[in-house]
Amino acid sequence: MNSLSSLSSSLSTRLSPQLILDLVSPALSVAFVLLLPRRLRQLSQRPAKARDGWLGHVKLFASLLFLSLETAAAAFLSLRPGSVTHLQLVASAAAPVAALGLAVLSRLEHQRSARPSDLISVYLWLSLSCDVVHLTLPSLRHLDSHARAVLATRAVAKLVVLVVESLSKGPDVLDSRGHVPTPEERSGVFGRVLFLWANGVLRRGYYNTALAVSDLPPIDYKLAAEPLRSRILQVWTQSRAPWLPRVLVKSLAGPFASVVVPRLCVVIFRYAQPVLIRFAIDFAQSTDENPDTGYLVVLAAIAVYGGLAASTAVYQHSLNRLQVMIRAALTGLVHERTLLAPSDAFSHGRIVALVTTDVVAVEGAAEMFHEIWARLIEVIVGTVLLHRQVGRLWPVPYIIIVACSQTSRYVAKHMKSRQTAWNVATQKRISTTTAALASIKNIKMLGMQDAVEGQMIELRKHELAIAGHVRRISFIYNASANALGMFTPVITIILFAVLARLSGRALDTKTAFPTIAVLGLVTHSANMVMTLGPRAVTAYASVERLQDSLQEARQDERIGPVQDANNNSTRSPARLAISIKNMSVAWQRNGTSKTVLDGVDLEVALCKIVVCSGPVGAGKTTLARAILGETPITAGTIELSTRRVAYCAQTPWLANKTIKEVICGPCADADVDETWYQSVTQACCLGEDLAALPEADGTVVGGDGMNLSGGQRQRVALARAVFQRCDVAILDDPFSALDGNTEELVVKNLLGPEGLFRRLGTTVFWITNSTHHFELADHVIVLDGRIKEQGHWSQLKAKDQLIAKIIHHADDEQRAPGDDSDKATTVEEKVTGSSKTATQTSAETNRATGDLSLYGYYFASAGVANVAMMVACAAWYSFFITFPQYWMKWWTDAAGSHTTFYVVGYALLYIMAWVSTNGIMWFRVERIAPISGLSLHKRLVETVLRAPLSYFSATDTGTILNHFSQDIQLVDKRLAMAVSTLGVQVFRLGMQASLIFAVQPIMGVTLPLCAAVVYIVQKFYLRTTRQLRLLELESRSAVFTTLLDTSRGVETIRAFGWQRNMANEASHNLDLSRRPWYLLMCLHRWLNVVLDLLVAGLAVSIVALSVALHDTTTAGGGGAGGKIGVALTVVLQANAALTGLIRSWTDLEVSLGAVARLRTVERDTPHEDRVVSDEAEVVAKAWPSTGHLEIENLSASYNDKALAFRDVTLDIAPGQTVVVCGRTGSGKSSLLLSLLGLLETQSGKVTVDGVDISRVPCATVRQRCFVTIAQDAFFLFQAALRFNLDPSGTLADGELVGILDKVSLWQHFASAETEPQDSTTENAHVNGDAARVSLLAAQRQQHQKHSAVLDTPLASLPALSGGQAQLLALARGVAQSRSSSSSSSSSSASKHIVLLDEATSSVDAATEAAMYDVVRDEFVSRGLTVVMVTHRLGAFAARMRPGRDVVVYMKDGRVESVVAAPVHG
Repeated sequence: MNSLSSLSSSLSTRLSPQLILDLVSPALSVAFVLLLPRRLRQLSQRPAKARDGWLGHVKLFASLLFLSLETAAAAFLSLRPGSVTHLQLVASAAAPVAALGLAVLSRLEHQRSARPSDLISVYLWLSLSCDVVHLTLPSLRHLDSHARAVLATRAVAKLVVLVVESLSKGPDVLDSRGHVPTPEERSGVFGRVLFLWANGVLRRGYYNTALAVSDLPPIDYKLAAEPLRSRILQVWTQSRAPWLPRVLVKSLAGPFASVVVPRLCVVIFRYAQPVLIRFAIDFAQSTDENPDTGYLVVLAAIAVYGGLAASTAVYQHSLNRLQVMIRAALTGLVHERTLLAPSDAFSHGRIVALVTTDVVAVEGAAEMFHEIWARLIEVIVGTVLLHRQVGRLWPVPYIIIVACSQTSRYVAKHMKSRQTAWNVATQKRISTTTAALASIKNIKMLGMQDAVEGQMIELRKHELAIAGHVRRISFIYNASANALGMFTPVITIILFAVLARLSGRALDTKTAFPTIAVLGLVTHSANMVMTLGPRAVTAYASVERLQDSLQEARQDERIGPVQDANNNSTRSPARLAISIKNMSVAWQRNGTSKTVLDGVDLEVALCKIVVCSGPVGAGKTTLARAILGETPITAGTIELSTRRVAYCAQTPWLANKTIKEVICGPCADADVDETWYQSVTQACCLGEDLAALPEADGTVVGGDGMNLSGGQRQRVALARAVFQRCDVAILDDPFSALDGNTEELVVKNLLGPEGLFRRLGTTVFWITNSTHHFELADHVIVLDGRIKEQGHWSQLKAKDQLIAKIIHHADDEQRAPGDDSDKATTVEEKVTGSSKTATQTSAETNRATGDLSLYGYYFASAGVANVAMMVACAAWYSFFITFPQYWMKWWTDAAGSHTTFYVVGYALLYIMAWVSTNGIMWFRVERIAPISGLSLHKRLVETVLRAPLSYFSATDTGTILNHFSQDIQLVDKRLAMAVSTLGVQVFRLGMQASLIFAVQPIMGVTLPLCAAVVYIVQKFYLRTTRQLRLLELESRSAVFTTLLDTSRGVETIRAFGWQRNMANEASHNLDLSRRPWYLLMCLHRWLNVVLDLLVAGLAVSIVALSVALHDTTTAGGGGAGGKIGVALTVVLQANAALTGLIRSWTDLEVSLGAVARLRTVERDTPHEDRVVSDEAEVVAKAWPSTGHLEIENLSASYNDKALAFRDVTLDIAPGQTVVVCGRTGSGKSSLLLSLLGLLETQSGKVTVDGVDISRVPCATVRQRCFVTIAQDAFFLFQAALRFNLDPSGTLADGELVGILDKVSLWQHFASAETEPQDSTTENAHVNGDAARVSLLAAQRQQHQKHSAVLDTPLASLPALSGGQAQLLALARGVAQSRSSSSSSSSSSASKHIVLLDEATSSVDAATEAAMYDVVRDEFVSRGLTVVMVTHRLGAFAARMRPGRDVVVYMKDGRVESVVAAPVHG
């Protein structure tokens, strides 16, 4: 007797279906009653959260009606003892008690819980299921009709109550925290398992083609960033030696554990499938006439496939929630450690790389962990089932697994180091990109955009070359894993068939198909464990990078009050505000050390103003940063009366907010003291500037204050420092960019006898070299590595030669009245707050309906031939991996004949499948991914760097950087894989559907129904998910902006004590960014449930069909068993294929969103050139040959709302020097920007040597026509010193060293260089003259030293002060001038026009004089035309040539006067 008959006999003689139902029904009621008190106690302790409303009344009526029916049914059955069993009487007696408890619980749940009762819903569903089985089981149809009517009435009542109890409450209900719960939180257990709550999101996305983040429901409190950040920080700080994986598990222990139960259910239902296949085949081949047997098979199919769909949905959703929590916790931890780490620990690119690369890699670690233990359990369970199927051959799969595991050892050995190298290369590229975007205006001014573009593309090529090593290892590993998955079933089945043949038996269906199913599950589980190996190695490499970064902490060695939880500190009772004793500071990098400050002793009394002065590189800024705790000291102590310090840096940090928000700081969101605010803005002379702006103080300052002039940026930063009313203020040369009149007014208003700082009693540490302000100070210190002199200014005037030199230069300075470095714009600030939104800059017109042209765009970037070959391999693979199921049917139907033929054919099919899948992988990793990644990145770089300046003013840096980081990363790591996987799954599903319809033709009637379901689902699903996909990509820009703002302004943030405010802002932006991401994952799960239920319906239909047609088949026939075996085996594989399809579809949707954004940038970003290349004027090779600059009636603007200047006419002769002066907003720097093509010309023209530069490409004009030296020195610190000095790479080492020596910087850089080893001269004395060889060796060694220093990244060389940075910028201008001259013949050398925009604003008088000497020697003496914007006219007046050079005064955007250079006596 077969196993199914044995089971039926056992059920009929021992546990009949009726007995089981009679036992289960009362057990459910008793269990409900036992669980009831605990839930009632929980609810009684909660306040009421919802009003009754119509739903409350309906629930009350339904529960009371249900109680009445249960009581009446119990009474009716008790009066008819002959028609029911004793157990049914017990059940009928327990049911009213449960119904009474249900009525009470329903009332409390509605009033005091945000969601429907899970306990009631589960109880009613299980009880209703028992009733339905009771009514439909064939063997129980003999029951009394009255009893069946009572049972049916109870079932209908339970159904009604179940429906009513599952309804969600309205949005006016409150949760336990008093907040409005999300739709998911208001849903019942079935709404959450089946994602019914997501239908509202789908409807909104379907009918609304322009979804915004504000249209989406928020994520629930358990996923909120702030509590997750607090929890992980608490665990991290309480750990003696925090290890990131342990910290993560400990802080998220509950969510980690909640995944275990649903994952175990997945294991149970997954391995119930081969058991079901065996029973179905037995039934198809049996002659059992018991009507309950077929019914039980169908019922088992419903339970197995329905349970698998539900448990998979719960498991995947739990993992998704855990992933969302991990991202929030890790991002919050990185942000918090950024606030605590040294200011240079998290470079702009590094922090973005950590969040976009490493955090993303680690957030999938939870899935890997749970999949590993679950897959191991599946292997064990599968082994038991396999032993029952093939007996002694069960070890065969594990022999193959052990053989293939050698590949895993190789991968584990090499993957980590290569993945780390890839991450480092990515970080370097992003760091360089971030630096370039932050200084894009200077890059364009300097004519370096081609050089920077080349640098960025080279870094990209290097990154892809490193990535190629990782991809090749992945290819080898994939080939091994596929061999395991494909050849294990083949070898096992062939061995079993051969042994069966030798023993005189044949391979039958009830052995073959269940064995194939079990082998598929076992090998898939083992394969998944092996596949998780490289992912785990990759994740661990990211864990180590995060661990190293998170360990970095700033050593604040200051002594003073400790801030409380709100970052407040009280003034110390000591009489000193700052006390420094014997302090030393040394610069340390790459194992070298250089003392910057030595033996500093300083005492600053409360409410006093102290001026710190000294030459460039004297350590002034270092001393200020040491007071702030930003520079570690090597000796001595620093004591402060307060930790909350107002800080105004030399280059101020301004968040990308409105002017008022910047000045008021975090309190801008609260009530602002308007009287004090107006006093501060007037004292900083901002009233006139704000009045000139259309948005006034609502104007957005732009990234790094791009929309403000240099003087405006400094005055806004000063206003912020004053407005905060701190006890101590540190001002690091904050007036360097102000004109004379404005500086005098601001200094008087803030630092004069009646200034605001004096009135507030603020202690001020003020770095300046403007000696005419020294009289305002209570104490003056002169710094040059140590304090040379200190005291009151009246006592120091004649003490020291250095001081006398400062006095001499300061007194001789003639500061141009009304002169302010209006660099960038005073009009560009017309950009309003709306410019900050990333969605406006990345709008996708087809975001809801999709755009098939995206595929063409991507395929073109990857190579159409490559994509075609990959698709062909996918089609071949799908055929060869699916057709063996039908081949097996032929084999088993052959009843042992032609065994060799079937064995060889079976093996060849899988060999071809293995070759095909390797072809897919090769085209993906070696062709499509690197080619498309390089092509799309190159287009992006060219588009962005050639955009006009107005584009960067209107677009936030975080938005642009998002394209270079997240979008490019998606192209690199997910898009090619998603395309290939989707193709494979589509072809496989087509083949599997064909096989199902081939073995069960009647199943073809379900095809229209399935097609209709899939069509309706995809219509709603795609229209919504496309929009969520774009919103998810775009919303991360705000997170990047916050991270960048924190890393750039961390010193200012810590000084003001705004760490908590920045943390709250980061958490808020993180919640907004995760809102569309979480909903996107929920909709993916919704689709997963729909498709799983569709597959479950097909499987149940196949089983039901076989049961219904059982009597029409030949008893014991093998054909019927083969058909059902093929169908159910294919359904099992189709379920996995649908899961893979959903995953690949998800990845493709997300990745195509990145491609859509990249294409939108390329298509919609304007180009800065005003003429197309075909119409551009071709200039001579030596142009400009004289440097004759003519400006005719020129008017220019930043936008259409206001002009920067108008009707400017100047005729600048070849070799002439022109100094441009004027007040802020007069148009000085705007004139220079217009010459460089950075402003829109409204009228007039500019000609150089008779050539209209508007008809010449902007890059050509900047590179060949002008040599620009800007106030804000730009450098790529990740690049070599050589690149930063000579981007063209045309000058020899000796000449570069000479230029650096000319500006007194060579010794600064060379001091950190170790002597190179010269191994080529060890035996040189053997030949030739010893002295000559020694000289050659010395020269070679010197050349190697020069090359070593020049080839060292700037970040690895001694740090530059603000003045030294300007000296290096001047050196680059000299190198550019020489480079262009050397590239031309001596007879036709170009004559550049040199533009200097406040190039000496951050240096002392002596250094300024030296810089002007370089300008005279390198530019003026060589006959070059020089146009200089400066506010210290006296420093250069002595070098002007009378009768030739002129001074141009501008006012209100016009040329006020042109004055000839004075005659010097």
